[in-house]
Amino acid sequence: MTQAHLPPDPLEPRRIVGRAFLITRLILFLGAVAWLFFDHKLLATMFLLGSLLMGAWASFKIHYDDIERPFALFWLKLGDKLLVNIIFLVLFLRLLFAPLEPFPTVLCTGLVILTLRNIFYLIFSISLLNERRTLPLNTFWSKATNLSLITTAVLYMWNTGHAAHITMVASILFMFATGIGYLYFYYRDVASRKPLSVASQITFSRILLSPVFIWVFFYDNNLVYQDNHLVFKILAALLAIFFVASDGLDGYLARKRGEVTQLGKYLDPYSDKISNMMIFLCFMASGYAAVWMVAVIFFRESTIETLRTLGAAAGVTIDARRSGKWKTALQGTAVITILALEIADTIIQRYWPDTPYWTTIWNYTPYTLMSIVTVVTLLSGIDYFVANKKVLERYF
Repeated sequence: MTQAHLPPDPLEPRRIVGRAFLITRLILFLGAVAWLFFDHKLLATMFLLGSLLMGAWASFKIHYDDIERPFALFWLKLGDKLLVNIIFLVLFLRLLFAPLEPFPTVLCTGLVILTLRNIFYLIFSISLLNERRTLPLNTFWSKATNLSLITTAVLYMWNTGHAAHITMVASILFMFATGIGYLYFYYRDVASRKPLSVASQITFSRILLSPVFIWVFFYDNNLVYQDNHLVFKILAALLAIFFVASDGLDGYLARKRGEVTQLGKYLDPYSDKISNMMIFLCFMASGYAAVWMVAVIFFRESTIETLRTLGAAAGVTIDARRSGKWKTALQGTAVITILALEIADTIIQRYWPDTPYWTTIWNYTPYTLMSIVTVVTLLSGIDYFVANKKVLERYF
């Protein structure tokens, strides 16, 4: 009797190519670790960047996560994560035992979180292997985390100080995001839940980045924002631009991709209020806004959310009004303008300190803009209550 032969798997050649790229990536990581031990920064950097390019090529061109067998993918990814962990451990030990260097608190925090994330990955992956499943490692957040970690490692190799701390904090946030993704994927009911949409991920990112704005705004541990470093002023402005742009982007993507969900409807205004109130509290601490302004804005936002809750309990959906959209647009414009003018003030004071009338204009601009924002925010709140008085009549 002749034995029946199984037809060849058409995906096997692509799997072999993908494995070759991943194994080469692991070898490059090992080379980076070796050159770190010999304190050869240039070669270690080249090996790390080479590993990044190898991973990117295999991910985007071969799509190995979609075709690789779960067991092989588990071991290849585990080796990748362990070597990244070793690289950061070596960097931490170098700074820890370097003479006259302060304790690397930020790097130590990142190393601990990276180790915990990899432990969670190991535990969850072993459990999922029995179901022939693997954790989603080719998502936007995973790619962003990998890019951020490699960038952070390179910056710590070259002792860049502030820049390395900033990317480490960004890496910590990305690791939190991927960790939440691991938990969601592992515990979700596959039969009844959909994967988290791109729009919801963008909305969540505003919540995650709000504490980062506070850290950047007060990086010098001084309430006087004018004393902060120009780099961090630019970062604060970029974060504010992201908050404003993503506010419209998540809604657009949800409608465009047909991913409008009840979670998104509730989460979007919640994330907006968190990010905006974080910024306004920073402005209040630095003298850009008075206490009464922030109090009025907070009172308006909280009362409108209470009104929405009452409406939901009565089966009434309170839609966004035009005044609310104007209020949101004005708040975003004012925030970006103030932060951009602060950057301009820093440059002018450094290079053209005798610019006529600039100091007078700048001294009055933030307070004036925040006064306008406060008035429009209050009027918008009144408009909501007048337009939805029937909801209140159900309770009063």
